[in-house]
Amino acid sequence: MPSFFKFLRGLIWAKDSSATTFSAGVKAWAKYEKTRELRYLEQAVQNHQAALDARVSGHPGRAESLYHTAMALWAQCELGAVTRETATIVISYYDEALRLLPPVNKAGHRAIIHNNLGLVYFRLFRLGEENPEAFPDIGPNLDKAIENHRSALKLKAERDDPNRPTSLINLSIALIQKDNEADLTHAITYLGEAVELCKAKASDRPSLLLALNSLAEAHDSRYYHSEDVTDVVGQVDALRRVLDLLTGEGKGRLIPLLNLTNGLWRLCEQQPDRGDDLEEAVRRGQEALKLSDRSDKITHFNVLITLADVLFTRYTQINQKRVTDLDQAIQYYREAIDPDPGEGRDPVLYSSLASAIYVRCQDFGEVDGVTLEHAFSYNLEALHACPQDDPLYLKIRNDLGSIYMAQHKNSGQEGDLAKGVPSSDDTVAPPPDEQDYAHFTEAFKDAKWIFQDRRGGHSEASDETVSTKSHSRSRAGSVRSLASSVSGRSMARSVSRSSTRQLSLSQPPLPTLK
Repeated sequence: MPSFFKFLRGLIWAKDSSATTFSAGVKAWAKYEKTRELRYLEQAVQNHQAALDARVSGHPGRAESLYHTAMALWAQCELGAVTRETATIVISYYDEALRLLPPVNKAGHRAIIHNNLGLVYFRLFRLGEENPEAFPDIGPNLDKAIENHRSALKLKAERDDPNRPTSLINLSIALIQKDNEADLTHAITYLGEAVELCKAKASDRPSLLLALNSLAEAHDSRYYHSEDVTDVVGQVDALRRVLDLLTGEGKGRLIPLLNLTNGLWRLCEQQPDRGDDLEEAVRRGQEALKLSDRSDKITHFNVLITLADVLFTRYTQINQKRVTDLDQAIQYYREAIDPDPGEGRDPVLYSSLASAIYVRCQDFGEVDGVTLEHAFSYNLEALHACPQDDPLYLKIRNDLGSIYMAQHKNSGQEGDLAKGVPSSDDTVAPPPDEQDYAHFTEAFKDAKWIFQDRRGGHSEASDETVSTKSHSRSRAGSVRSLASSVSGRSMARSVSRSSTRQLSLSQPPLPTLK
């Protein structure tokens, strides 16, 4: 008897008006996907919502209506303004659809729903980063995005499944946001597979670009945890492949060019014998500068600083020194200075500029606009802008000592030297690392040797005794080279550690499963 009533109920529901309304919603959605005209999207939402309202609990078509209504409603929401209320409705529709669908669904709706739920939660996570008061639960939303993308990937386990690359990419993008070494390693593995799968399909170029850019970002993020140069190599390789795909695309190459220049520069800082990579970094940075302008202030700022860093590094690493490298680096550092910095001055930028000017003055002499006084002025700006608990603060103080000692060498005035001794002294007590400690200690000793010699004896505070004035003079002669070494080498390391992470491309909508 119960089976008879179930059969009878099925006949009645098969002939209800919801079938016509649902069909109209499907047709409107198909037209929207083809034309992207909003009127079709509105029709799809209205028809699917009406069909869902008619398909109450127990209706055999309710799961399908829940799925289609949620998909259309979320598309409409993203084109307007995402709200917590609408997102909650969409999530509830998808969750109910998952409960109603059988564990094995031949149409693949379970995988699609998990993927789409992952996209909704990831969007809420992003919005929460921008506005945590309006979109709280940032961490849980990211965890739910990862959980759903994992579920979608499990349902797309076959390598020949056309939607597997999409699931791999979406899961990886979410994992990258966790920013821990284990999740980043998983993301790199998944993205490597996605790249190989996308390469096999010429029509999947957008997904291939997204996979490669995400792979570069994952390597870049993991480097900050591992400090393993192989991650820099992986980042550089991925970005080179991105640019190969973007040949002739003009400004679309700008962000990958900037990121590649930064990656190559970091690689050359880690392994100074990579002359070809250093030359490539200069070429890539120059191309990025041609494509950049002040309409995008942040990107232009990063292009200028990165190219200046590369030119400064090339000067310090190659045997044939070119003053043009220093002059261009100084020019670009100066152009990057914001005359009205909303968040305060950047101590890394100012200390890098001071270091470049200092080296230029020591190696080629002062010129109009590029003097030790300018180096001192910029370094002082850096000192005032840098928190005292930042390791960079000690390096800036040491650089000030180097500048004072250079001024003393040029002028012979004891006043400069008296300032130089305490500046170097401040860098000795709490060393940031062993290599810096060795350089700072030598700079401090140099300052004291000269200071003692000027006063005709030795200080009780000194741990060494000046035996002869000739010994003192020989050490004084080394001040320039030692100070330059401290200023150039330690400052380059500071910039490397403090440089901004790789920029992301304007985030396109994550791929949805078909």
